[in-house]
Amino acid sequence: MDPDFLATFYNRPKDPKPAPEGPQETQTFKARCHCGNIAFSVTLATAALPLNAHMCSCSLCRYTHGTYASFHVALPQGVGPEWTSGSVNMTVYKTPDSGPGGHGQRWFCPTCGAHNGHYEPWAQQWIVSASLFDGPAFWSFVGFGFPRSAADGGISSWLPRVGGKKMTEVTLPRDPPPVNRLVIGKDGEERVRAECNCGGVSFTIPRPSDTVRRDPYMGQYVSPKDPRKWKAFLDICRDCQRVSGAQVHSWMLVPRKVLEPEIPADLNFGTLKVYQSSDKVKRGFCGKCGATVLIKTTLRSPTEETEILNIAMGILRAPEGARAENWVTWRAGNPAWVEDGMKFDPEFVSALVEGQKNWALEKYGEALDFDIIYDL
Repeated sequence: MDPDFLATFYNRPKDPKPAPEGPQETQTFKARCHCGNIAFSVTLATAALPLNAHMCSCSLCRYTHGTYASFHVALPQGVGPEWTSGSVNMTVYKTPDSGPGGHGQRWFCPTCGAHNGHYEPWAQQWIVSASLFDGPAFWSFVGFGFPRSAADGGISSWLPRVGGKKMTEVTLPRDPPPVNRLVIGKDGEERVRAECNCGGVSFTIPRPSDTVRRDPYMGQYVSPKDPRKWKAFLDICRDCQRVSGAQVHSWMLVPRKVLEPEIPADLNFGTLKVYQSSDKVKRGFCGKCGATVLIKTTLRSPTEETEILNIAMGILRAPEGARAENWVTWRAGNPAWVEDGMKFDPEFVSALVEGQKNWALEKYGEALDFDIIYDL
């Protein structure tokens, strides 16, 4: 394996030195999922900090997390999680490429759906999800794995630099984007498919219809720039981070009634499991592969007929790429819950806010801001 790759992504020194004699100063960092079912800590040598962290944009990570990437910190060899709870309660998703010792497996909380990480047997290292830690951040992002898999670059287009560092990109010949095609409905109009990695949750999303556009409530969630697109935005709140294990979520806003097949109001659909993260918010994730799928909130539910769902864009199968720009207009001038995210990882959040805004200005000549919650 390329030593530069191991040094950058797996915190392996290129020129290993003998371990210093005597006791070393260490720091312990605690992590937990949103519901608290999974809790652990890691103890690291202070001299090794900050650890390098990376974002993986491969289709497996996108479709099992429901986000544009997984956000990984590789613990040094010989260091592993010290489990407080949950080590025997996790759901393990074995992909078709799973191998002995845990390769290709994804572990997540069966209650709230948070991905906590996994063990890589080929590297003999633990990979943990940065977003579950209480903070402060003991890592610094240094690059992307498999950015070509997103076709349009996905989140990498918004993060050319983090903390002043240019992001390294690591790819392999087996990193082509998946071949996704639009679905044609009975009315002859195109749809985009949303589907988790295992296929247990799968539905299509149409373009806004005349009925939706004319509706006084639903019509507000149609793109202000293109009547054939929906609104989309980034969400950096701590609840989403704790529920998914990802630093940032990307959502598109779509009326529940237009989904095909229609997801019922009680969210009893396929392998979807429901977690109530607050008195106003229910979250749906795949109980088999762990992908975040949707949010239902009372803040966007005036009636069952007109309620709006957040659909996780990490599971979209848009042919043009992960950002699905033929289907959404991005609120690139104002990601949601920036202040919340800044308290946790200001280096990453500052770079993301600036990067998405600059991307929009360069590509579209403007970085839009628009409402994503309206009075009921």
